[in-house]
Amino acid sequence: MTAGQLLARLESLPWRTRTWSAGAWVDCWATGAHRNLELGVQDGEPGALEALFGWLTTRVDPWTGMWGTAGSPAADRLQLVNGYYRLTRGSYAQFGLEVPYAERVVDTVLAHGRDQRWFAAGRENACNVLDVAHPLWLAGRRSGHRAAEVRSWAEEQLARALGRWRDGAGFGFGPAGEGGGGPGREPGLQGTEMWLAIVWLLADLAGVADRLAYRPRGVHRPEPARSPGFATPR
Repeated sequence: MTAGQLLARLESLPWRTRTWSAGAWVDCWATGAHRNLELGVQDGEPGALEALFGWLTTRVDPWTGMWGTAGSPAADRLQLVNGYYRLTRGSYAQFGLEVPYAERVVDTVLAHGRDQRWFAAGRENACNVLDVAHPLWLAGRRSGHRAAEVRSWAEEQLARALGRWRDGAGFGFGPAGEGGGGPGREPGLQGTEMWLAIVWLLADLAGVADRLAYRPRGVHRPEPARSPGFATPR
């Protein structure tokens, strides 16, 4: 894919109606580019990866720190914040770059985290909590904006999450998401893997991650997959 083709595809993504889908596409493309670099092959045509970050940097909303818009008043910020998680996980976080407008990100995500439709006790699922915890953690690497509120939210969610653990079985994913999907409340591999990553993020936000005997790996690792910079100049 050339830089021009990539930019055209980015412009065509459903940023106004399905922000999660748009963010997921960016996550997949950027992860593919990272894997190509890791394998020592070209990450698309020359300049494509730089074009991605240039487009993202110039399209982010400085008032919210997000890409796209909320799909509808009824959905509020769910698509916006969940799409932000997917987008930044594969791009800024994976490549070790600072997210833009970190303080506005914290404002937007904290406001979403108070939405009782998704975060009242018993209504949380792994996707929705992860999609708040990771942006707060990522933005917190750059700014201590509203740190006490971030910590309070994390402590509350951490206590609830730990109460869901079942010895010998793990975690269930939780109630169905926006589209009615998800693996359900019974413990399983997906729920356990996701909630263990969430617990680590929440514990780190609360300042107690050192009490855990593990650190997430794979797609949920907190460290960037590569240092800032896309390739070593020849």
